[in-house]
Amino acid sequence: MNITPIQPINPSQLLTTTSSGTTSAQGNQSASFGSFLSQALGQVNQLNANAEQQGIALASGAAPNIANVMIAATQAQLAVNLTVQVRDRVIQAYNQIMNMQV
Repeated sequence: MNITPIQPINPSQLLTTTSSGTTSAQGNQSASFGSFLSQALGQVNQLNANAEQQGIALASGAAPNIANVMIAATQAQLAVNLTVQVRDRVIQAYNQIMNMQV
């Protein structure tokens, strides 16, 4: 079993230098957050598709190991649960901001 560590985010990669020489993080952060979110949702979709393919292979008798099918299904389930929890937290934060008095 090969476990790969999580790569740290380098804060200097998020900063950009404008033409006036000042450092700005606004434009790059929104682009990197959007691409990060898109990539994360793509990975969740890929995990679900993989679990579905392995389930079909198991039902047709082509999957030699049921443990791999169960691992793929559990990974997909955890990914979807995490995505739902993140969505709920974002909605909760939005609601809190909207309820703030100015």
